[in-house]
Amino acid sequence: MIKNFVFDMGNVLMDFSPDYILSRYTDDLDTIKELKRVIFTSPLWGMLDNGDISFEEASEKISKESPDHLRNMVEDIFSTWQNHKVPRLDMLELVKELKSKGYGIYLCSNAAARFYTYKDKYEVFNYFDDLVISADINISKPDVRIYEYLLEKNKLNAEECLFVDDIMANVMASQKVGMFAYHYNGNVDLFREFLKTVRLI
Repeated sequence: MIKNFVFDMGNVLMDFSPDYILSRYTDDLDTIKELKRVIFTSPLWGMLDNGDISFEEASEKISKESPDHLRNMVEDIFSTWQNHKVPRLDMLELVKELKSKGYGIYLCSNAAARFYTYKDKYEVFNYFDDLVISADINISKPDVRIYEYLLEKNKLNAEECLFVDDIMANVMASQKVGMFAYHYNGNVDLFREFLKTVRLI
């Protein structure tokens, strides 16, 4: 019987679209493409999420690797991009409903340590029993150890947890440790129908 929900953050609880974020800084499509390459697809981005490098170190390295004409913009974006994260209010309402029904609510997300500088801006995190962030433990999804850590830390039984993520590799990894899982495609109505079908709401 499911007693707990474990949520991913990006594209589940809130939007994470590099194209949208970068469009807040420029409307030139070629510049957006170059900025995405320099920032969001840089190996340093994954290192930040995994807690292998500090924000200051990553910022300095990304700035040095940036084309001269983009350097100031890159530094600005790298420092402020999180201000453009858009919460998904339909998922907020669902999380509140699940919490009111007595389910445990947990986060398991690949995110840098700067998560703690902005999490309080978003109401949704008020309803979570625990937040497991990859940077805190130097383990990122889909490494099964991050799920094992969450289960052990919170004394949860895997078979009593439903994991929700938009990336199939992460969904499959959670199933390897015994969790039930749902591959979320951005359609909260479809997710609600699933939850009703399996009698969780």
